[in-house]
Amino acid sequence: MRIVLTGASGSLGAYLVESLGAAGHDVVAWSGGSTGARSGVPLVPVDLEDGNAVAVRLDGDDPAAVIHAGALSAAEGVRRDPERGHRVNVVATERIADWCARRGRRLIYTSTDLVFDGSRAWNREDDPAEPVLAYGRTKRAAEPAVLAVPGGLVARLCLLFGRSRCGRDVFFDRAIAALSRGEPQSFFDDEFRTPLHLATAARILTRLVAMQVDGIVHVAGAERLSRHALMWRSAKSLGLDETLVRANQRSQVPSAEPRPADASLDTTRLMTLLPDLVRPTIEQALTR
Repeated sequence: MRIVLTGASGSLGAYLVESLGAAGHDVVAWSGGSTGARSGVPLVPVDLEDGNAVAVRLDGDDPAAVIHAGALSAAEGVRRDPERGHRVNVVATERIADWCARRGRRLIYTSTDLVFDGSRAWNREDDPAEPVLAYGRTKRAAEPAVLAVPGGLVARLCLLFGRSRCGRDVFFDRAIAALSRGEPQSFFDDEFRTPLHLATAARILTRLVAMQVDGIVHVAGAERLSRHALMWRSAKSLGLDETLVRANQRSQVPSAEPRPADASLDTTRLMTLLPDLVRPTIEQALTR
């Protein structure tokens, strides 16, 4: 299957290019402005804010499916520039969804667990999505356009962790590097997610794109953990000094926006769709 993957130069995108290729798909890897290649697949710079460029590229690439993982994904970036956040995360998604609907092509859109306000644990797909972060609001605002596409699938992703393969350090890399240097690092012990390794998330999306499934599905790990617990277990599994992983609370770190206390995701539907799915533990994922 020919698949256009937006956001191919990002953290998840780098894993997805490899996973989709290994499954035998013909991947067209769109990046924002990055050039080079991922897993031997050349990156094609496409500005998602340029509606004409997006339409021309889609017509030329003529994919059977689009995995739309491209976004302005930094919450602070969206807060600081909400207009750009809307253009990239909402308007571009609506344009891609419209193209897929008119051409009868499959669309998978990667949304986020941050569409939830953090007031409950184990959020289900049909629970109210009332984001408190500007980033979450843009992702939530784009979901209806995807759901209006016949066969459109919204995959709400959890907090993803793992070594970066995109050519630049991400939060996890920087934290592990600091711990490796013997520098104490603090993480919230009162903010809960359902973390999943990047490689596992890529494998799940690779399987979902080939299935006749639509609506919303939560793609997340099996454990509800605080950021502190995630990083403590990560450090221990990598042979680092876990005593350097310190705990703090959200109230101790000033934030321009409220942070959801609990964005953990219920994955009952995911496991119904993929009953043989194996989600490695943090330790298994990091030591493989």
